[in-house]
Amino acid sequence: MRYKSIVKDHTKNIEYVEIKHKPDLPVKGRANVYLYNARTGKLELEAHTPNIIYPEVYQWLRSYQWDKFCTGAYNKTNSYGGYWEMNNIYLTTSDRPETERVNIWNYDYRDVSGANPGKMIGWANKSTYIGSDTQRGTPNTAESYADNTKIHWVFDWPTNAGNGTFQSIIWGNQLVPYIGNIPLISTEISAGTAGSAFGLAYANDYLYAISYNGKLYKLTTDGILSGSAISTGISTDYDSGFGLAYANDYLYAISYNGNLYKLTTDGILSGSAISTGISTGTFISGFGLTYANGYLYAISYDGKLYKLTTDGVLSGSAISTGISTVKEAGFGLTYANGYLYAISYNGNLYKLTTDGVLSGSAISTGIYTGTVNSGFGLTYANGYLYAISYNGKLYTINDSSDHYFARTLLASPVTKTNQQTMKIQYDFIYGE
Repeated sequence: MRYKSIVKDHTKNIEYVEIKHKPDLPVKGRANVYLYNARTGKLELEAHTPNIIYPEVYQWLRSYQWDKFCTGAYNKTNSYGGYWEMNNIYLTTSDRPETERVNIWNYDYRDVSGANPGKMIGWANKSTYIGSDTQRGTPNTAESYADNTKIHWVFDWPTNAGNGTFQSIIWGNQLVPYIGNIPLISTEISAGTAGSAFGLAYANDYLYAISYNGKLYKLTTDGILSGSAISTGISTDYDSGFGLAYANDYLYAISYNGNLYKLTTDGILSGSAISTGISTGTFISGFGLTYANGYLYAISYDGKLYKLTTDGVLSGSAISTGISTVKEAGFGLTYANGYLYAISYNGNLYKLTTDGVLSGSAISTGIYTGTVNSGFGLTYANGYLYAISYNGKLYTINDSSDHYFARTLLASPVTKTNQQTMKIQYDFIYGE
C-alpha cells in the first residue's frame, strides 16, 4: 500500500511530501509530530508519517502466544524468544532507510550526519517525568489510551528538552545493538589461575590461544582441542599473559613490558624478542593485540592504543581512547569490518576506529570472565567475535541486529528550539 509522509512548516509555508510503500500488515504504526510556539501556543510545524514494524516483532508475538498456550503442559520443550523491548521512544538524527538494520558491525553512534541509528536528540519512556533532563520528555497521561483496536501514546517535551534536529523516531529499549547467540563452550585448556589470561588469534580455520607460560593451544572454532599444548619457549609474568595476533603467516605475541615475539603456528620462535619501547606500566596487566591494515595494534588496561609495525617499530605516539578497565584484567582486542573491538573482563565491548576514536558507548555482551583479575582473549572469524576466559571457557558473540520494535523516517528533518514545546502522538493500530 502507498502512504504519504508529510512535514508542514507553517512559519515558512512549506510542505515536504514523501510517498512510502508499506506492506499490508496486521499491526500498523503512525506518528504525528507537533511543534508549538511556547509563548502564543500557535502550531508552527506538523509531521505525519506511517512507520515500519519489523518482521521479528510479529514472529515474537506468535512465539509469545504459543508459549502462553503451552504454559502448564507436561514435558514442555518449546522455545520462546523472550521479552521484546519497546519501553522507550527515541528521536534521532538518522536519515537512513527504515528497513536498514543495525548490528555490531555497522553500528556507529558518533555525531556524524546520517549515522545509524544517529545521535539521540530526545527520548521518553512510559513513566511520567518532571525534571531538568535536556533530552527527556514525558507521556501525556490525559491524552494517551489503549483499547481493542489502538494504542495511542502521546508524549510532551517542554521548552528545555528535545531541542535539536531529528528525522527518525524509534521504539525500543536501547540504541546500541543487542548481542545474541552466546553459547558457552568449555574447552580442555586453562591459563592457570584467575590471575592470568589467554591471548587469542584466528588463523587458517583454527583458533590459537597462548598462556602466560608460552603454551600454545590449537582449537577448532567449536572449542575442540587439536593436538597437545606446544611449548614455545617464551613466557611472561603469571599475572599478565600475552596479547596474540596473526599476520602474514605468523603469530605475534606481546608481553606487558612490550617484548614482541614472532612465532609460526607450530609454536616455533622466529628470531629473538623485539623491544617495542611500550609497556602497560605494570606486570599484572597485559596488552590486547590485533593486526589490521599492515600494522599491529596494542591496547593497555588504561585505554592507551599503540600502532606498531610487525618489526616492533612504534608508529606515532600512544592514543588515549577514553576507555579503561581494571589494571589486573586489561582488554582483549581484535579487528573486524573496519573497526577495532576491545572487550573488558565484565563483557563490555567497545568499538573503535584504528585512530582510537570511540564509536558509541559500551555494548554489554552478557559474558564475564568470573573475576576482575583476568581479562578475555579476543579474536574475529567468519562473522563472529570469539572470547576466551582464563579457565578456557569460549564464547561466541554474533552480529545480532537491533531489537527496535518500530522505526519511522520523517519526510524532512524537524528542528525544535527552546522557544517551542513539542507533542508526539504515536499509534499502533490493530486490524485496520
